[in-house]
Amino acid sequence: TLFRSLGAIDNQVDDMDVDLDKEFLQDLKDLKILITDKDLLDQHKSLVCTSLRGKISVFHEMETNFKTLSRGLVNIAANLTHTKDVRDFFIDLMEKFIEPCKSYNWTANDMQLFLTQYTASVRAIDAFKHQTLWERYMGTIKSCLLKMYHE
Repeated sequence: TLFRSLGAIDNQVDDMDVDLDKEFLQDLKDLKILITDKDLLDQHKSLVCTSLRGKISVFHEMETNFKTLSRGLVNIAANLTHTKDVRDFFIDLMEKFIEPCKSYNWTANDMQLFLTQYTASVRAIDAFKHQTLWERYMGTIKSCLLKMYHE
């Protein structure tokens, strides 16, 4: 998997370069367009909000904080080329996504629904050309976040 060595990072920082797919990590920087291009960011938000309206209990909080949450998830990806950021991967997930969601009173189900739509809705954005990269990254992130999130 993408981050197979992250569990043992503290013990084997020297081996990390061998285990992580450097090209993939470099390519993750391309995802930044989702948050730096205002049209793409607005389109992504609109698609996610349209699909989740009436389906999650924290719709208003999700809609209000979408850009902040999206920036957090995408910036984690874009910064994974730095050893320190790889080492802080789980801390970043906690600080940039899980803790804000907890403060907005998200349930685990709210998070599951959001991450599913957040990932899938990008397929409908024609101007975004990094679908495979996005789905590989978000598949891993979603799995980590859902395991780490406790109500």
